[in-house]
Amino acid sequence: MYIRGNHAELDVPTLVEFVKNYPLGLFTTAIKSDLAATLQTSHIPFVIDEADGDRPARLRAHMARANPQAKVLIEAAKAQSNGDGTATLEDEVLVLFNAPVTAYVTPKFYTETKPDTGKVVPTWNYAAVQVYGKITVHGAPTDQSSAFLQDQIEELSERQERAAGHEKTWKVSDAPDRYIDMKKKAILGFEIAIDRIEGRFKLSQESTDGDWAGVVKGFRALGTERSVAMADMIEGRGAHRTVSLE
Repeated sequence: MYIRGNHAELDVPTLVEFVKNYPLGLFTTAIKSDLAATLQTSHIPFVIDEADGDRPARLRAHMARANPQAKVLIEAAKAQSNGDGTATLEDEVLVLFNAPVTAYVTPKFYTETKPDTGKVVPTWNYAAVQVYGKITVHGAPTDQSSAFLQDQIEELSERQERAAGHEKTWKVSDAPDRYIDMKKKAILGFEIAIDRIEGRFKLSQESTDGDWAGVVKGFRALGTERSVAMADMIEGRGAHRTVSLE
């Protein structure tokens, strides 16, 4: 991802918090196989763990075994298995996380530069985080793989139940054990040891003070839920500016 300097976010705690807030990632692999296309991408919700002692920061997730991407991962894991039902693949993988709100920015919002010189063009505001690393596939039906899946689905469910605001959360243990065991057989667990994580929060930081204020005002004046959310994101990212919005 091209990251312009004034859009860059490299603070790891901030990036980890972003992934926790927007956990649905675009999981991308580039593994040559006769089973499917080399490039594969799936929408997958992730749990992110920060580094702990000798254990690197990681992402944990699961996907349907029926997914062609999962079939490629299982095939690759069998070829590279370390004998205990898991395999760490040689190929790097990528997961992209996006903020749910993006927006087209009209030049009309640039209330300083447009009337002064007219030298303005449209752009697009967004925030995204990319994670790169090596993937370990828990592909074999072993006790280790089953335990990994159990922990992952329990923690993912608990986190998202709380994030959704449910005071009394639904738990995996609320469902019959035999039913959960059956469901687990249909999914593939995997984890990604994070080699690097980086973000681009492109939220009008490059604008002059007058144009930045005009962008905030412009989005708020549109009055939609998405436009107000974008105005909030821009203000949150540009909180260091000493700009009057009156």
